[in-house]
Amino acid sequence: MKYKNYIFTAIVLSAIVFSQAFSQAFLINDFSPKVTALGRTGIGMKGDVSLLFYNPASIEFGKPVQVFAGYTELYPLVKDNNLNVLNAGGAYTFGSLGTVGIGLSQFSPKFWTERTIVLSYATRMLLENLSLGFSAKLLSWSAEAPQGEYAVPEPALSKTNISFDAGLLYLIPEILEQNDLQIGIAVHDITQPSVAHNGSSGAKIPLSASAGFAFISHLYNYSLFGGASIKETDVRLSAGYEITALKAVAFGIENEFLVRLGAGRIINNDTQGDYNGGFGFRVENLRIDYSYTYQTAVRNIGGISSISIGYDF
Repeated sequence: MKYKNYIFTAIVLSAIVFSQAFSQAFLINDFSPKVTALGRTGIGMKGDVSLLFYNPASIEFGKPVQVFAGYTELYPLVKDNNLNVLNAGGAYTFGSLGTVGIGLSQFSPKFWTERTIVLSYATRMLLENLSLGFSAKLLSWSAEAPQGEYAVPEPALSKTNISFDAGLLYLIPEILEQNDLQIGIAVHDITQPSVAHNGSSGAKIPLSASAGFAFISHLYNYSLFGGASIKETDVRLSAGYEITALKAVAFGIENEFLVRLGAGRIINNDTQGDYNGGFGFRVENLRIDYSYTYQTAVRNIGGISSISIGYDF
């Protein structure tokens, strides 16, 4: 039975890897429930340390110290294979010198482990409203030797490589009265590292480029998000909407509840899309975010649920 589960999981993982346009091709990941709920339109966002996985420039516009941790459950109808992702990270601002952030993401079903460690730096040394960011990523994977009565004798395998991201985020305050516009651009996996055990050029992570915007209405307490990305021949468009459903002060503590909707699709493949929703709950500096994703590419094995908790100091 376990042998059959391994085979089924491998089929599912292969379908995901070759059917989705994630911000990093190496890991099956939803780094931020907020970004996921908004259609994965994270390039133009700011104010959340988990955004360093999408656009390293975004961390410069956050609070001086931020931390977060997240958990994602992939396809709950696939039993006994630990299809979940753990994310965590933090950022610290050194005043005018810029902001440094670190992120960790790990995906480890029973027979396979993928891990990304990201070190990011962002600065506004050129313009107050323009942040430039850079990330170095350590990518590693390992596969256990096949086990079981019918296993083919093979050694355990592993690979570690380094890649780099870069991005910028530009803020236009009061583009309309009490409305701000944020524009972001990011390039991922600039060095296109090979993740094959033997370093084969056929297993290079392709270079990808993304652009996005966020329109923030302080007047009516809603935000609109949009994004576009290209990876090889795949072009993905995404959009999201966020509204403050409730905002109040109780016992001197500010509380906010936000509702989010989003969707995305690879426009040159009509079967590859996702529909997303979620919410955010903030109590002063504590944030809890949740998202749920229904995918059209991989069906009948449940959706993707993701939750995170963050704190700003």
